[in-house]
Amino acid sequence: MTAAVRRRLSAPAAAASLVAAALQQTLHFRQPPEAVLAHLAGVGARRLAQRARQALGDALFGALRALPRWHWLARRLLDRPDAPLEVAALRDDAALCRAIMLLAWPPAELAALHALDAAAADEAQQLQGRAAGWDLQPAPLSVHLGLPDWLLQRLQPWLAVPELAALAQAWHAPAPVDLRVNRLKVRRAQAQQALQALGLAVVPTPYAPHGLRLPTRTRLAGLAPYEDGWVEVQDEGSQLIVALVGARRGETVVDFCAGAGGKTLALGAEMHDSGRLYAFDTVARRLLALPARLARAGLTQVVTLQLADENDERLQRLHGKVDRVLVDAPCSGLGTLRRHPELAWRHDPTTVATLAALQRRILLAAARLVRPGGRLVYATCSVLPEENEAVVQAFEADQPGAFEPLAAQRLLQEARVEQAAQLVHGPYLRLWPHRHGCDGFFAAAWQRRV
Repeated sequence: MTAAVRRRLSAPAAAASLVAAALQQTLHFRQPPEAVLAHLAGVGARRLAQRARQALGDALFGALRALPRWHWLARRLLDRPDAPLEVAALRDDAALCRAIMLLAWPPAELAALHALDAAAADEAQQLQGRAAGWDLQPAPLSVHLGLPDWLLQRLQPWLAVPELAALAQAWHAPAPVDLRVNRLKVRRAQAQQALQALGLAVVPTPYAPHGLRLPTRTRLAGLAPYEDGWVEVQDEGSQLIVALVGARRGETVVDFCAGAGGKTLALGAEMHDSGRLYAFDTVARRLLALPARLARAGLTQVVTLQLADENDERLQRLHGKVDRVLVDAPCSGLGTLRRHPELAWRHDPTTVATLAALQRRILLAAARLVRPGGRLVYATCSVLPEENEAVVQAFEADQPGAFEPLAAQRLLQEARVEQAAQLVHGPYLRLWPHRHGCDGFFAAAWQRRV
């Protein structure tokens, strides 16, 4: 972005252009929405006031969460009813993006828009008033549920329309903040009391034995329970994945796709900071924050390593020697739409097929590390069968007789997870936001026979 464009976007008279740019730039998927907002709201000599920044963010996330609805209305209000909802075309269409964002602008925050550009606020009020008179009944299911057609087609064999609607509603609602209590330092009840003493309305998670839940986004930095390593932010579903691994004191454990290390930290706590825990990833920047998090959590027995790929020759020394391997595979992330609504528009059947092929390769490579009698866990934060059951079935076909499937319900019960029977579908862990209140997750587990 040139200096001239920065100045233009930062000017009050160009607020409508800024509003359109927020959606357009997000739909290029070069940065997450939060980064786009931070850039747009802070460019130039004049920065947006905090209320305007917040309202702009609310409008952007509102637009992403119900994009088919706003797109359907905007096309009709602009007398362009035949314009298809194609991301590649939409992100280059400033007029349509502006209309979508102004329709999604929170009515209670129109004053914030008015302070920037009275004309844009008047346009938003006019568009919203006209939209209120449109009958949405003839619109397709994607408009009513706010989800892409291709995603609905994948989910309809699993969920009837009423439950699809419940899932869409859960995805479109802001997510709570889940915390994992660090059992190395404190018990859950003690951490809960410490947070409540700070005025936070924290309650235990319904399933994960070491989880706590805050109802809304809360700044934890600077609070003693967080700074002292008593709690870490981690979705309850992610905590349940770690429970399946069943890591124990003194073992050798590998977190094959560690990312930022949330599950690594949980595994280290389960191991009581003993044995040896490896955190691998192919992207160095994902591991950058892990040393500070390890220090805060009191973990010393963790080895981090950036891999060239899933077949990095340095892995050979661990072949057949690892007690437990967790493969939290790169995936579409469609189970996390509460937090990342842009992912519904970033992915399509082609990207999902590419990810599934990568997942199969990673799972096969990670399986080589497991010793006889050791445990392998495959997990994703996706709800799509192509990334879940299909990958599991392909792995078992590629490794006939080598791995014995383990029932997720039994493993969860061994980990003292409450109501474990509600969390499974057949032998697998299957979590849905509308059923379980956490992100969408899948996991399968095996024990190596030979």
